Amino acid sequence: MDNNYLVFTRKWRPQLFSEIIGQEQITEPLQKAIELNRIMHAYLFSGPRGVGKTTTARVFAKALNCVNGPTITPCNVCPSCVGITDGSDMDVIEIDGASNNGVEQVRELRERIGLSTSRSKYKIYIIDEVHMLSDAAFNALLKTLEEPPKHVIFIFATTDPQEIPQTILSRCQHFRFKRMSIENIVKNLTAIAGHENIKCDPKAFYTIARAADGALRDAQRMLDQFVTYARGQELTDSLASEMLGEIDTDLLNNMLTAVVNKDLKGALTVTQSVMEKGFDLKDFIGSLIEAFRNMLVIKTVTGREMVETTDEEFEFLKSLGANVDKRTILFYLQKSLETESRIAKSSMAAIVLEAFAAELIVLNGADEPETHAAPAAPKAKQPETKAASVPEIKTEEREDEPAAAPMLIDEIQEEETITVLTKEIIEKHWDNIIDRIKTRKADQLATAMSTAGVVSYEEPALLITGENKFMTDMIKRNEAVLTEVLKEEFKRDLKPSIYEKSEYNARHRAQRDVGLEEARNNPTVKELEKVFKFSSIELKKNKQ
Repeated sequence: MDNNYLVFTRKWRPQLFSEIIGQEQITEPLQKAIELNRIMHAYLFSGPRGVGKTTTARVFAKALNCVNGPTITPCNVCPSCVGITDGSDMDVIEIDGASNNGVEQVRELRERIGLSTSRSKYKIYIIDEVHMLSDAAFNALLKTLEEPPKHVIFIFATTDPQEIPQTILSRCQHFRFKRMSIENIVKNLTAIAGHENIKCDPKAFYTIARAADGALRDAQRMLDQFVTYARGQELTDSLASEMLGEIDTDLLNNMLTAVVNKDLKGALTVTQSVMEKGFDLKDFIGSLIEAFRNMLVIKTVTGREMVETTDEEFEFLKSLGANVDKRTILFYLQKSLETESRIAKSSMAAIVLEAFAAELIVLNGADEPETHAAPAAPKAKQPETKAASVPEIKTEEREDEPAAAPMLIDEIQEEETITVLTKEIIEKHWDNIIDRIKTRKADQLATAMSTAGVVSYEEPALLITGENKFMTDMIKRNEAVLTEVLKEEFKRDLKPSIYEKSEYNARHRAQRDVGLEEARNNPTVKELEKVFKFSSIELKKNKQ
């Protein structure tokens, strides 16, 4: 066994500011501070795991304590730089906040702070996962942090900055690290593979980068594991998917093709393969969500800067999306988002997946919907657009009555002046509202409104709930268009308020609970309770 083997995450850890990728918003201000000699006594590095917080802290420490420093280009050969790199330097102390979170450990740290450095200019304390410190430990650290000795610098790293007391935050210069982009992760993995003479299909790098979810350290670890898993073979995309348990790209593309071509048999065949191969169904839906999102962006934006995928996958989605309109892609995306949560809650996830495949194809117009009204001119294939709470109204045709009569009656009714507008009337006009929106070429808003519902109307306030966050945001972004359409339809100014359904329900329950509590504590209610011995209270809204 080679005891000198270093895993990629250690072997390829950046040793200079120039080697830290994707965090220029951090490295550039730190270098400028060194050049201007504006060194603070406390820094806070926050951000997701595996994006370079501790690595940046070490590079910063080397830049300050290098024999040539402070300098933005530490030499990496002097005793101070070498000691910081291998963790043996006496003047740069790394502390794990998760295992040293008690007040006693912080008191010991305070006692050592006053000691002078052994050879360097600064004594630097790097405390990782600082949010794990107890409240008592933070209080013990507070005074020292406010007025530390001139030779002491604190660098805190955390993935959860909201757990840190404001008294500590206010004394630190806060730098926020961001998730690594797929493009930067792929570049880093490509460079490592080149130096390590690893033969790898470029598409495999994208598979690993997507699985890393913005954490460069995780991506490097997966690549290291990948080399062992491949056992000398070329690292292919299918091999990467197999190792990571990711959905095979060909399987995903077959599903997308079947949906766009309205091939229900083909779609069900893919879902059967997904289940037989043991893939996580929620991950499969997640991959479809990403694909439909990318397809919509490609069809909307000319460039590819908003789509992180391979050139081959980009061209595939672009070609496939050319055969379908944006409204239909949005329908696919909405159904995928709904199914993701349904699968997580269902005890029969396999059936939910098959029903989802059928929904994408059948509800999108593979079959003509039945109607009770008289035949009308053919319309574009689309899901039924009804307000959430409007019941279906069936009409009965008479043999001696012309087939077009119901439509004529509707037209006459539409022109009637509405003297008193109510929630029920608004719901009855919901299809008209959506049709007016479509005439403005606002197809995305029309789709979102087709899943929305009316909660209440008290002139002029109209309360609407969106089906989910995606649809609710779509309505909010087009609120000006909606307001104009409502004025056209009802000949008066309405002021819509839009909430996500789950958000509104939670708020409504909270208000109801508060109202019940106030009612129970009302002196009059308490006196009545003594007389009538009632066991429950019901709140009713005053119409005035």
